[in-house]
Amino acid sequence: MSTKTGRVLSETAGLLRAPQRAILLVAKIAADKMKSTFEHRHLYSYATTTIPTTRALRSVVDWILHAQRPDGGIAAYYSLLTGYSDSYPEVTGYIIPTLYDFGRDAGDAAARHAAYLATEWLLSLQMPSGAFPGGLHRSGRALGPRAQPSVFNTGQILQGLVRAHSETRNAKILERAVAAGNWLAAIQQRDGSWTGEAAYQGAPHTYYTMVSWSLAQLAHASNDPRHAVASDKNIDWALAHFQPSGWIDGINLRGHPAYLHFIAYVIQGMLECGILRQREDAIHGATKAAWVLLRKFETHKRLLGTYEVDFKNGEKFSCLTGNAQMSCVWLRLHEVTGDLRYFNAALKINEMLKQSLPARGRRGVVGGVAGSYPIWGAYQPMRFISWGCKFLADALMLERRLAPIVEAHFEASSEANSRTNAEASSEASSQQRSEAKPEPSECA
Repeated sequence: MSTKTGRVLSETAGLLRAPQRAILLVAKIAADKMKSTFEHRHLYSYATTTIPTTRALRSVVDWILHAQRPDGGIAAYYSLLTGYSDSYPEVTGYIIPTLYDFGRDAGDAAARHAAYLATEWLLSLQMPSGAFPGGLHRSGRALGPRAQPSVFNTGQILQGLVRAHSETRNAKILERAVAAGNWLAAIQQRDGSWTGEAAYQGAPHTYYTMVSWSLAQLAHASNDPRHAVASDKNIDWALAHFQPSGWIDGINLRGHPAYLHFIAYVIQGMLECGILRQREDAIHGATKAAWVLLRKFETHKRLLGTYEVDFKNGEKFSCLTGNAQMSCVWLRLHEVTGDLRYFNAALKINEMLKQSLPARGRRGVVGGVAGSYPIWGAYQPMRFISWGCKFLADALMLERRLAPIVEAHFEASSEANSRTNAEASSEASSQQRSEAKPEPSECA
C-alpha cells in the first residue's frame, strides 16, 4: 500500500511541476467519458474499417521512436501527469524485434537504427553473471552494487539480442545472448520454474513462458542443448497449471488481479514455444485458452481488463495491451490452423485498437496505446505505455502480412466455385437437351 501511495504522490507532484499538463489530462478524461457513455456495442460495431492499418502502424511506431531516450533505451510510458519515464530495459529488449520487423516491411532506416541504439544500450547494462537488472534505468547512471538481476527482464532482453544477432551477425551480441541464456538455465528450479530473489515477488509465475520463448529462440541460434532443455522444462511446469476450462493458474501477482495482459503473456509464450519446439501439447494448451477468450469477445464484443478463475467475472475496463496480445495470438493460430474465425476476431479487435489511438495532441500522446480504456482504468492509469505500442505494432504487421494470403485464398476458392458451377450448369443443359429428343417409334 505504501508503494502505491508513493506512486500516486509522485505522479501528483509531477502535475504540480508542470501544471500545463492538466489541460491534456482533463481533455483525455472527458473524451473517454463521453465515448464510453455513448458507444453502442452490437453485432456490426466493428465491421467497418475507418482507419487504414498502414497509417495506424506508422503512428504507433512513431510513438516508440519518440519514446527512445538519449541513452538508447525506450521509456516505459508517457504519463499525463509526469511526462516520459526513464528507460525501461525489459521493454526495450522485446521492442527490438518489432523495430526490425517494421524496418524491413516499411524500408524504414530510422527504425533499424533505433534497434541498433537500443541493443548497444542494453549491452552496457549486462551484469557479470549474464543477467540483466530489473526496474527502470535513469540515463547516465551506472549500475549500483545493489542492482538486482531479473529473470523476466533478462528473458525479454534476450529476445531482442537474439534478433539483433540475426540481423547484424555480430558475434559479440550472440556471446552476450548466450551468457544471458546460461544464467537463466543455471538458476532454473528442478521443476522448471524460476523463483527466488530474481523472480518477481520471489514467486514462480506461469507468464514466464515468455522467458521460455526467448530460450527457444536462443536454442536455434546457439545450438546449445541447455537452452532448449530449459525452455521445455518451463513449458512442462506451466502446462501443469492449465485447467480443463482453459483457465491458467500460477500467474501469482500478489496485490494485483489477473490482468488480461498477463493471461495473454502465458498464452503467447506457450503458443510460440509450441511452434518453435514442435510441441503439440503446448499448442493445444494455448489454443484452448485462446478459444475461450475468442468466444467471450465474439459474444460480448469486448474482453475484460481482468478475469477471475475460469474466466468468470472481472473488471470491465479494457486492458488495451492484452487486447493487442490476443490479436497476435489469434493471428498466429490462424497461421497454424487455417481457421478463419481467429483471423476474423483479430481484425475486429485491431479495428477497436486503431480507433483508440489519439490522432491529435502532444508528443507522447499521439499514436500512443493507453494502459486502460477508459484512461482511468485499473491497469497503468493515465499513461500511454511502450509495451502496448509494441504489441499493437506486432498485431498490425501480422494483419498486413496475412490479409493478402486470406484474400488470395478466397479469390482462388471463388474462381474454383465459379468453374464448378459453370461445369455443372453445362452438364445439366446437355442432359436436358438429351432428354428432350423424341424417342424412335417402333415402326420407324
